[in-house]
Amino acid sequence: MAEDREVGKGRCNVLSAARTQVPSADEAPSAGPVPDDHELVRRAQKGDRQAMERLLASHYPRVLATAFRLCDFDLPRAQETAQEAMIQVLRHIGRFQGRSAFSTWLHRIVVNTCLMERRKRKRRLSLWDGWRSSRGEDPPSRDGVGSGVPWMGTWPAWARGQPGLRNDVQQALRLLSERQRTVFILKVFEEMTLKEISEATGMALGTVKTHLVRAMQAMRRHLQDYDGNHEGH
Repeated sequence: MAEDREVGKGRCNVLSAARTQVPSADEAPSAGPVPDDHELVRRAQKGDRQAMERLLASHYPRVLATAFRLCDFDLPRAQETAQEAMIQVLRHIGRFQGRSAFSTWLHRIVVNTCLMERRKRKRRLSLWDGWRSSRGEDPPSRDGVGSGVPWMGTWPAWARGQPGLRNDVQQALRLLSERQRTVFILKVFEEMTLKEISEATGMALGTVKTHLVRAMQAMRRHLQDYDGNHEGH
């Protein structure tokens, strides 16, 4: 029990360090170049805590951006899910064999963690709605899109520098079905292949294609009136 508590404490410390700061080059143990992912992974797998902190810190912005989109633009949910994804990385770093880039391996973990969180949340909401309905109460709002969130994550080139368009995209995504939204985000924002989306979501490849086509059609309809001149709304 005591050993488990120490491991848990160490894990929390590593996550905290990764979230709050990215070490600068002069904090590296040598005067040489900043270690790349391959070197940091090698050291982290040998138990080098500082290497693990640097590795997680360098990838945390992308992790949080992915979680933010897949958690329906709900920042608190995204932060919790991103933390859970990093815990999974800490637990399983020893399993990484370098067959793909570390960023690719990490991305799969983040996507899978987000999709699992969404499935669990959906089950909880379903149970909660059923309980409240049996009492004659209205179900809680499912509007997960927070307003006034200053951090928007990374966007594709076509949406950068256009806050009005980003807002419209956010609102349009809310109108898609959950599966359409998931497939659209994974394809357009995360740049995953259809095969990768199929493997991550458990949907058949044909189903993924169908949802993507319908999502694209719906997004075009929702965004066809965008003219770039209403960035304040």
